[in-house]
Amino acid sequence: MKITRIEPFVVGAPTPGNGKLSDKNYIFVRVHTDAGITGLGEASLGGYTQTIIELVNTLSEMLVGEDPTRIEFLQQCMTRQKFWRGGVVKGSAIAGIELALWDILGKSLGVPVYKLFGGPCRDKIRVYANGWTGGSLDPAQVRDKVDEVLASGYEAFKFSIAQPSWPVYDPSVTRKIVAIAETIREKIGPERLLMFDGHGRYDADSAIAIGNALKDVNLLFFEEPVGQVDERAMARVTRSIPMPVAAGERLESKWEFRRLLELEAASILQPDLAHCNGFGEAYKIAALADSFSAFMAPHCPMSPVLAVISAHLDAAVPNFLIQERLLLNDWRNDIITEPLVVKDGYIDLPTKPGWGIELNEELCGRHGRIKVKIPRLFRPDGAVCDW
Repeated sequence: MKITRIEPFVVGAPTPGNGKLSDKNYIFVRVHTDAGITGLGEASLGGYTQTIIELVNTLSEMLVGEDPTRIEFLQQCMTRQKFWRGGVVKGSAIAGIELALWDILGKSLGVPVYKLFGGPCRDKIRVYANGWTGGSLDPAQVRDKVDEVLASGYEAFKFSIAQPSWPVYDPSVTRKIVAIAETIREKIGPERLLMFDGHGRYDADSAIAIGNALKDVNLLFFEEPVGQVDERAMARVTRSIPMPVAAGERLESKWEFRRLLELEAASILQPDLAHCNGFGEAYKIAALADSFSAFMAPHCPMSPVLAVISAHLDAAVPNFLIQERLLLNDWRNDIITEPLVVKDGYIDLPTKPGWGIELNEELCGRHGRIKVKIPRLFRPDGAVCDW
């Protein structure tokens, strides 16, 4: 079996809400073979659509004619033989191709991908909802939206506040975060899981103040309290707040995750399988995390395709914690022919060969590429603030 063609294509998926959430272009990659088996991967990276497409096309030049089942070999070619290594942009392009190769291998052997990694460690996958607030900063509006999430089968919730803050400490932003967290906790009760995503917006002092202010709402984790390029600042936060820290969505290699673990900067790792060079690298990150008694909660704010792919990793690794998934109560959930169903906080394991899914080609064809809008935040003095 040989690779004959690698085809990137885009499905535009605007994000509903108040504009405080980024729009999406789902970037999919199909790898075609002379055996008639086609694999599907995802390389979605917000705001970099054309760049990813061009990188996929460039990488494809070295893969056409190769055996698609030599996945580790081909991943090494893509990462090492173009000289320039690393970076989440290149990692996303590589991931899109690499993921499609696992789909091909699973289909060729007639088994789900997780069976290629020793079989499932669990019978179903625990998930949490993200993006469900629509970007609202109003506690009353957020409270009302909880009912929609519960009706969709979720038992775990993550929220974020896209609001600029002053460095060191901003009491008004901290109060806003606490007010929304307390509102959600009151609504969902003490047993359901709640998480807060800092999105890397805060410096260490601010993050420590926010983390301690959230003590009584019993967070499962505080995600990205500071930017991930400063692991020592994150370690300082981890030592100073009463809940675990989660991080890793913007990292792309096991070496970067190793630094987080060695510094005890995070105990919950969040690689994104569409960014971290693919499934094989994510599996290695999980094994590395397990050796540090850390847990996996893969990042997945994109399409149902990536959610299913992530579920295969979640099934295969012993140190899985919980899986992120956007609340998709519209056409986006139907871009796969058998849409995912959340029941009592879980989704079922895929059972068909490869990823076990197929795209709804007709629906995807109706939603062309869009111009992605990512919010931009500025402090009152005009200075740039992380979104």
